Amino acid sequence: MTFGRVPLFFYLLQWPLAHIISVVLHLAFGKPTAWLFQTPMDWTGGTPNMGFNLAVVYACWIAGVLLLYPVCKAFAELKQVRKDWWWLSYL
Repeated sequence: MTFGRVPLFFYLLQWPLAHIISVVLHLAFGKPTAWLFQTPMDWTGGTPNMGFNLAVVYACWIAGVLLLYPVCKAFAELKQVRKDWWWLSYL
């Protein structure tokens, strides 16, 4: 229900949060991070040792949803309270 009340807000926040989580994990495990700030066109020669196993990916996905839940809940409450801000209905 909470994410359904603010779908665009959640959608716009999930991408930078996923990138931040990825950078933090790569730094924590000593993996290269330069490729995270390039376009796929710049990945010539491949990127060795760049990924994580599926269990880590799922854990990061769950962590991302849990981190965004209170933010989305607060924004949904703000939308309920501030009916005079018409533009909030688009987020």
